[in-house]
Formats: sequence, structure tokens, C-alpha cells
Amino acid sequence: MARGPSRREWLLIAGLGLALAVWLWRAWGTQAPAAAATTAEKRADAKKDLVMGVVPVVHMDLLDKAVVKYDQAGRDLFKYAVRPPSWAQVKQMRAAAAAAAKAQREAEERARIEALATQKAEAERQAYLAAHPVPPPPPQPPAIGFKFLGFVGPPNGRIAAFEENDTTFVAKAGEIVKKEFRVDEIKYESVVISYVNPTFKGQVRELPLMRGK
Repeated sequence: MARGPSRREWLLIAGLGLALAVWLWRAWGTQAPAAAATTAEKRADAKKDLVMGVVPVVHMDLLDKAVVKYDQAGRDLFKYAVRPPSWAQVKQMRAAAAAAAKAQREAEERARIEALATQKAEAERQAYLAAHPVPPPPPQPPAIGFKFLGFVGPPNGRIAAFEENDTTFVAKAGEIVKKEFRVDEIKYESVVISYVNPTFKGQVRELPLMRGK
């Protein structure tokens, strides 16, 4: 059977506890003022450093030697960059570019086919002209350079007067003048002229009466 502590042991334990309490009180009482004094001293030193601190040295020569120089054409930090297109926009742009390229190819193909058709039609036209040449235009009758001045005589025997380059000459109906023209009919205010050359057979010209000079 266990034995409990005796009265003597209880007194010894109480004495030791009292001695420990006294030691702790004395130790705490002596260290607390010292710690408080140390803290106050540190605060005073910090305030002194703030008021009478050492002025830092600024090396201006090092500031001029900047590693990165300012570029006026570079990116502006105060402006937003362009947002890159989304995947849906990229697909839409690719589809639009593909459609435009397809339309361009189709237009070029149509132009090529039209050019070939034009070349073929021109070649066929040239071949037809070579096989069926266009006849030359018919010869033109000689120009009449004289003028009708008037006539004298009765209706069945009139004599017409003409002038060319200040030269006057006369002729009756049926006579040849200037080797190339024939007086067919002398009217009251005009004269009918035909051509001697058989090439111009059937072609006539009526000269009006020249009024005033």
C-alpha cells in the first residue's frame, strides 16, 4: 500500500515554492526597467536618425547612363494595345480571304476565256476577209470646176454660158465641154451635166444658175 507525503515533506515543498516565487519576482523587477530603458533609448535613436540622418549621395553621372533609352516611336504605356482577334474572328477572316481569293481566280478565269474567245473571233474574221476581200470602192466621177452663168436663145435652141478661172465659154445641149462633160439639158435656172467616161454612165449633176458676182 502506497504512503502519502508526510508533514515534513509538505513543509519542504512549500518552502521551495516560496523561495522560487521570491526569485522570480526579483528577477522580473530588475529586468523590466532595463528593457523599458533599452526600448526608450532605441526610440530616441530612431527619432534622432530621422532628424539628423545622413543625407544620401545621388550620383548624377549614373543617371545619365541609362541602359534603356526612350523611343518616341515605341509603345505608349498610357495607351491600350490592340486586342488580338479571337479564334472566331480569325476563322471569319480566313473564310473571307479564301472567298476573295476564289472570286479573284474565277474573275481571272472568265477574263482568260473572254480573251481567248475574242482572239478566236478576230482570227475567224481575218480568215473570212482573206477569203472574201472587200471590193474596192467605186471610182468617183471627176469634179466639175466651172459654173453656170446663164443662157441665151429660144427654148429649143438655148446656148449656155459657163465660167472657170475667169475664162468664159459656151455650149449647146449635147455638146462636150472640157473633154469630160456633156451638156444634157439647159433649163431656166440650171443645167444638167453628164460624164463622157462610160464608167460613170447614168450619173448626172445639175449645176444651179450662179446669181451675182
